Amino acid sequence: MDTKSVLRIDAGNTRVSFNVLWFGVIHVRGSFAGISGSVTVPGEGAEDASVTIEVDPTSVRTGISLRDHHLRGMRFLDSGQHPVIRFVSDHATRHNGTWDLQGKLLLRGLERPVSAEVTVGQEAGPSRQLTVDFAVPRRPHSIGTASGIRAMNPLLWAIGDEVQIHVEMLVPATMLTPAGEHAPAR
Repeated sequence: MDTKSVLRIDAGNTRVSFNVLWFGVIHVRGSFAGISGSVTVPGEGAEDASVTIEVDPTSVRTGISLRDHHLRGMRFLDSGQHPVIRFVSDHATRHNGTWDLQGKLLLRGLERPVSAEVTVGQEAGPSRQLTVDFAVPRRPHSIGTASGIRAMNPLLWAIGDEVQIHVEMLVPATMLTPAGEHAPAR
């Protein structure tokens, strides 16, 4: 009997946001509206799950249209040359109510291994909220960098070295509970 479960990821059940420090004290926050992907649980346990999330870099939104334009441009996300940001998981392990998710992140044509902590929230009806947090160093991906005289721009040096990524996803509780295991009573 095939017990494979697949959840299609989109902006209706998933939110991808980011936060980066500017001048060490100001939080610049934003999100992406163009999200797709899937969560696949091939058997009875979420340990075998695979996750693929794709984000359209042209869908970045910070609330300031000029900033959004710059973020889509060649010094930041370079969405014209790199039309997708992709995370694909390799392995998931569970410890004390959280998951460690290993995978690869493709950003600006560079693929790097990343590790993310996944927290399973309380049951909300038939779904549970998964929260995924990880940090992406921006310099290896050439995000917010310049060369030549443009490298002297103090606004580029004011950008924090790591971008914090936060993903919230609603997943059917049945995908996370092996057969025969019941959700805790309230």
